[in-house]
Amino acid sequence: MLQTSIIYCGDNLIKLKELPNDSIDVVYIDPPFNSNRHYELFWGDKQEKIAFEDRFGDPLNYIDWMRPRLQQIWRVLKSSGSCFFHCDWHACHYSKVLLDQIFGYNNFRNEIIWCYNRPGNSRMKNFIRSHDTIFYYVKTKAAPFYADPVRLPYSKSSKSREGYVKQGLSGAFKEKICKLNPKGKFPPDWWIDIPPLRPNAKERIGYPTQKPVNLIKRILLCSTQEGDVVLDAFCGCGTTLVASHHLKRRWLGIDISPTACRVMAYRLRKHLGLVEGQSFFVRDLPKIEQELKQMHPIDFQNWAVTALGGISSGKGSDKGIDGKIYLVESKHDLLSNINSFYPIQVKQREKVGRPDVDAFETAMRREKKNEGYVVAFSFSKESVKEAKRAYKEDGLNIHLITVQDLIKQAEDRLIEQ
Repeated sequence: MLQTSIIYCGDNLIKLKELPNDSIDVVYIDPPFNSNRHYELFWGDKQEKIAFEDRFGDPLNYIDWMRPRLQQIWRVLKSSGSCFFHCDWHACHYSKVLLDQIFGYNNFRNEIIWCYNRPGNSRMKNFIRSHDTIFYYVKTKAAPFYADPVRLPYSKSSKSREGYVKQGLSGAFKEKICKLNPKGKFPPDWWIDIPPLRPNAKERIGYPTQKPVNLIKRILLCSTQEGDVVLDAFCGCGTTLVASHHLKRRWLGIDISPTACRVMAYRLRKHLGLVEGQSFFVRDLPKIEQELKQMHPIDFQNWAVTALGGISSGKGSDKGIDGKIYLVESKHDLLSNINSFYPIQVKQREKVGRPDVDAFETAMRREKKNEGYVVAFSFSKESVKEAKRAYKEDGLNIHLITVQDLIKQAEDRLIEQ
């Protein structure tokens, strides 16, 4: 029997292969957009920072990466199942061709355009990009579409015209009754009535690509009924899980980022009042050092910087600085105090030596900082001596933090919660 109310942390290709055939009613995915964007943000009551990035260069690399995942999604869908693929202009057209190949051209139902406002400026070199695309596919013709739950209210002008309407027929006039369906009108595939999340929206938790709950609700209402199973294989901050819970659908979530999985668990506890270990479960979250050593370097960097309370600098090193701990209490303060931070350097190895500490000292001087952090699995005696010397003679306070220290701190925070 398929278990639900589970967040899986790991590569979704591996996790999808573990799911049984024909077990999922609807899949919604909002995968990386091939954008090479790097996101930095705050989330939660303590302004804990998280970061992630989309890491694809050539669109064909992106498609090659997506293909086996979509093949697995097709496999796990029931014959009556549907798939909603959310994307933007970066890889939209490449993705459509791939989806046609896997689901079949005749199983394509809609290209949904979700519109939102975005400001422009006088230096713009192109029209303002202000929409995303959601491709709607079904596995077979047996997939249902529930129109009534997604009907929209009529406009005032439509209501005012309700009644008798005169229509011209061959030069004569015929009176025709025009009655509006009390359930509302059918929605078009051009969605302009669901705005993106405002900065002060109650549901916003600060995740960079967070989508409105109402957007996902509309998708689920037209394709599922209570008790159906919903899968989000690129779960991000867990909006699909929240929408599913509200609509009494069963759900599964997958994300490769440990940070994202922690965000989801936090959101389910904080916003829905669910109890981890009873109402839902988080599986395969890296906790031991050996698992962290095997993580992708960027994911490890993000994990270490986030666990320390900082914001990651993203792919590679930013002139010897992998992250920053900002000395602010809110996003508003960050904008006005962008240079108030402690630098962080992350090393995914044992026995980090004096040369690494020397290099970090140089980076600290360049940034005119007298305090900073180096994270590693362990440090050599020489590096410890150099950190002490730098503090005593140069006034540079370098904190050498082990991964085990960070794991212990994370465990202590969970106990406090």
